[in-house]
Amino acid sequence: MSFDGIVIIESETNSEISVRTWLENVGISSLSQWDVLAFIYRHGPCLTSAEQIACLIGYETTAVTAALDWLGHENVIERAGLCQVRLHRIAAFPDDERGRSLQQLVTLSGNRNGRLLLRKLLRPSRIGSRQEEQSARFGN
Repeated sequence: MSFDGIVIIESETNSEISVRTWLENVGISSLSQWDVLAFIYRHGPCLTSAEQIACLIGYETTAVTAALDWLGHENVIERAGLCQVRLHRIAAFPDDERGRSLQQLVTLSGNRNGRLLLRKLLRPSRIGSRQEEQSARFGN
């Protein structure tokens, strides 16, 4: 926005600030991390491999593996098993703030505008995915 040569930068809306806070509380910083977490949340505890999740959500296996590793490291999900197929489930959060933030994000992602806001606020992962690259390129 510009008035007589003065450029005014629009600040984030309150909803964007709230969503950023929820993402930070849960430990999510990329779109692939969110998509993997949302998959595990919606499907409940499941025996799957990174390859299977990648096929189901449209990411490359390396992006899903990185997201699963990050989510496990951040204690957002629990993984059991030593072979390729593991039990994946949402971790029980010891603090209520993290659990409330996750619930807020899940509720937000239940509608198109919420999903668009999450896509706007989350950066594509460094380990590229077809879905993230196409979404950024075509603005989907």
